[in-house]
Amino acid sequence: MPDFTIYTESKADVKFLNDFIAEVFNNTLPENNFDTLLSWSGYKAGGVLKTEIQQNFDEGNETIIILDADADFKGREREVSADFAAYKIPIRLFLFPDNLNVGNIETLLAGIATDRKLMDCFLEYEKCVALYPKKLNDSRIYSYLDMLLLDNWKDEKGKDLRREEFRNYRNKNHWDLKHTDLNPLKEFLASFL
Repeated sequence: MPDFTIYTESKADVKFLNDFIAEVFNNTLPENNFDTLLSWSGYKAGGVLKTEIQQNFDEGNETIIILDADADFKGREREVSADFAAYKIPIRLFLFPDNLNVGNIETLLAGIATDRKLMDCFLEYEKCVALYPKKLNDSRIYSYLDMLLLDNWKDEKGKDLRREEFRNYRNKNHWDLKHTDLNPLKEFLASFL
């Protein structure tokens, strides 16, 4: 078993990472190699370091943090790095979409969507409504799958395959897990896998 834990914002991120790791590295990580923070700053709920992260460190395991950069890549990187330096816990940090630019996992997913014509429709629509305060980033991916799955949006157990935690990112008709946009993530994860 690997001696690290990957902390992400949500179960949706875990699902994407598991599918990506399985596809690209031909490896499946056990569930206990992941923990969710429920927000980008969930590692410090109430200003106190999440107990599981301290325990992971105390057991000699590596701490890997994968979060969204959102609107301020450098600011997010500085804050998370400073927080963990103050906790005296070394981390390996990756910020979606590419560990370099602003955005989030949905930004990355829009880039690796295989039906470019359909995704471009959503991107154009977002430009049209950009002056409105509500951002459509999260709903873009749901709507993309809604169009592709048509009447087959439920699996045999009744799970909604459009929802983040049930998506099949290994479906080559929907996603390209070998896309160059994923190279930074692949390089980052390669040293652990």
